[in-house]
Amino acid sequence: MANVRIIYSDAAERATISAGAGQSATGHDPNSLKTNTKSLAHRSNSTSITYTLNWSTPEQINCVILPATNLSSTATITVSSGGTTYANAVPACASTPLDGHTGSKNVNSFPYGGLSKTAVWFSSTPTLSSLNITLTDTNKAALGYPAYIDCSRIICGKYWQPQYGVDKDGLELTIGDTTQTSRSDAGDLYSDRGTIHEQLNFNLGVLTKSDKEELIKLLRIVGTYKNIAVSIFPETNTNTRNEQDYIIYGKRETSGISYLVHNFYRNSFSITGW
Repeated sequence: MANVRIIYSDAAERATISAGAGQSATGHDPNSLKTNTKSLAHRSNSTSITYTLNWSTPEQINCVILPATNLSSTATITVSSGGTTYANAVPACASTPLDGHTGSKNVNSFPYGGLSKTAVWFSSTPTLSSLNITLTDTNKAALGYPAYIDCSRIICGKYWQPQYGVDKDGLELTIGDTTQTSRSDAGDLYSDRGTIHEQLNFNLGVLTKSDKEELIKLLRIVGTYKNIAVSIFPETNTNTRNEQDYIIYGKRETSGISYLVHNFYRNSFSITGW
């Protein structure tokens, strides 16, 4: 199993993002993919779209994460730059919470846990001035999906991976639900439906001196204000269900770095999903 990977400097925020000519639905700006508003999704006008990211100053890129889409389990993602392909028609999602469900399968489902996540990990770390991300989901109709792609965010950049992985003890994914229930005078139980979000807790039980220094940089740069992306099980370009369940994009809570022995440390993470 690959170690946890964390992206805390998102190159997509510094990019200009465009979509292929005529591929955006009316009124949808691809640069909305740089915001942290999950309900502000970019919509394509068909079941395929190519996003192009351009940087005035080249960036080191070795991963792409899409933390909220309506891609089905038959969708693919291709990532390329110039004449080099870093991921070619990789399955975007092993399965999704929307597969087999009725009702809306678009951005309206995102606040209620109805979304798909996907990640692509490169085998190298190129320095790029542009990047093309192509999403293809031609089997949507057969699965009862609308004939367009909704995507709320693009994350890309250079991930940090500590030398030692996450402890098996303390790894906990919680599906939070803000629904409130009450009982009438007649004893009937009612629910005022709320939104659903994720909470991920994990421990980095052993950190080397260099990993501790990188983690301190992360804590100082990001704090609890900026979002970060974390993948606990980054299965390279396979997009297993396990990886999809344990990818989270959101804000971390304050935590300390403990001293173990000379040049070794530990830290506990808690992240609330966006």
